[in-house]
Amino acid sequence: MSKRIGTKEEDLFIALHDLVFVDYDFLQKYVFIHEDGTPFHKNTIMNHLRALEREGYIKSSPIAKANVRGADRLVYTLDTKGIQEARELLGDVDWDTRWTQRTPTYIYHSLQIAHVLTTYNREKHSGIEFLEYFSERRAYRNYGEVRVEKDGKKRQPSNTVIRPDGAFILKRVVNGKSFHFLYFVEMERSRQRIENTLDKIHRYNQYVLKKAYLNDLRFGVPIDMIRILFISQKENERDRLMLNAKNGDSREIEKMHGALLFATYEDVLENPYGDIWKAKHSTTVDHLYSLTSRIE
Repeated sequence: MSKRIGTKEEDLFIALHDLVFVDYDFLQKYVFIHEDGTPFHKNTIMNHLRALEREGYIKSSPIAKANVRGADRLVYTLDTKGIQEARELLGDVDWDTRWTQRTPTYIYHSLQIAHVLTTYNREKHSGIEFLEYFSERRAYRNYGEVRVEKDGKKRQPSNTVIRPDGAFILKRVVNGKSFHFLYFVEMERSRQRIENTLDKIHRYNQYVLKKAYLNDLRFGVPIDMIRILFISQKENERDRLMLNAKNGDSREIEKMHGALLFATYEDVLENPYGDIWKAKHSTTVDHLYSLTSRIE
């Protein structure tokens, strides 16, 4: 008997289309959950996954990470029939099978981004509405001038791009007026060099300076503020990253009440909307802010 495709399976196909890779923890926390928020039993989840894989909707592969055990060693991505289902659900698909041919380090990094974006999507916070998240490929933007070449094609320079690991938009209503906040996410590696950090900051600052976020159909709403979230694995890595970032020019971002914010991965997952962020231009180095706090 063919596997029945229900809403949970559809949620899985869409998540895999957007995020490319997910792991068992992700599925247990965000996909295979009952209406009351409790997860399905592990055996039930694994039976669903095995049936979907057997019929060509998804495929799994182990990742070589010593600190991941049991079912967590497997990562899942779309297979042929899953891609077709995603196309039916979304109207079109942006998919390249080469994306699934990645190193374990890249996959592990992608899994963490998946958890961050979905945590903000699923967690509720009074007065804040989550609108949408954007995967790495959807968050990619080019703020360079568009030029029409001799062949009639429109092109932009290759050095005027931002490549965040992801992005999401929050909405707040104040005195009857809606405000939209765009957050670009950077999941930082422990060995990232200072010149790479400064180059990222420069590009984000230029993106804001050029007002490339205005009327961007990808985001779908007018953007009132942009903040860049740098997420590190450990507190000492977070603090070193913020110290390096102080050498970068982020004045255009700050002019629109934006900020460069720094936190750890663990804090983000445990308290995403709480006071967990340090800010580059804060007058008090160790003061902690929430996503929407005014930086002082």
